[in-house]
Amino acid sequence: MVFLHRLFFFSLLLVSINANGQSSFTVKYYAMTIHPFGDATAHLQPRKLDPNAVFVLNSGLFVGYEKFVYQDLVSVKFIQGALSDCSKGLALVSHLGVRGTLYQTPLHRLSVGLGPTYIVRESWKRFGNQYESSGFFNEANWDRWGLVQWKFIAYGVDVEYDYCIRKRDNLSISITPGLPLANIISIGWKHWIGKTYTRPLAPYVPK
Repeated sequence: MVFLHRLFFFSLLLVSINANGQSSFTVKYYAMTIHPFGDATAHLQPRKLDPNAVFVLNSGLFVGYEKFVYQDLVSVKFIQGALSDCSKGLALVSHLGVRGTLYQTPLHRLSVGLGPTYIVRESWKRFGNQYESSGFFNEANWDRWGLVQWKFIAYGVDVEYDYCIRKRDNLSISITPGLPLANIISIGWKHWIGKTYTRPLAPYVPK
């Protein structure tokens, strides 16, 4: 199952790389998870900033490659993440989405992506009776990881804001709304690559 999912992501990525247009590379630090209404497993989250785990500090790295297929308005982006989740367990995230630019000026850019997302993490059942599953994740037993929980989401969402620092470099912030009621915040650097850089810069061009 995992092999098929990753083969699907890789195949679509090859298609996007061969498409015409500019591209970008992104590296982001996974900084925080927000549970707007708290979380029932707050007692299992050692880096929570409040008793109900509304805000939880995280650590991890996301890397992404984005290829534009229509001017600088529509693109395909692949994201791969490795992180320590809210329970300080290892987790992996793979996402491939089609994204569109909603707002763009010489300094600001807001885009939204939509596409399949695959998540796998160390099973929280390692906490024994302290953990009660919500039923959202599927359970499996892998030779390498042992007990894991995984989920394939057909329509994962990624909202990204870019602030232009230099001509080809942006401060990039992502908010990934997820279920059940968990929003992932990541921040990092985006670099535009290729000879076909066409993003409008006038009247202000950062050096």
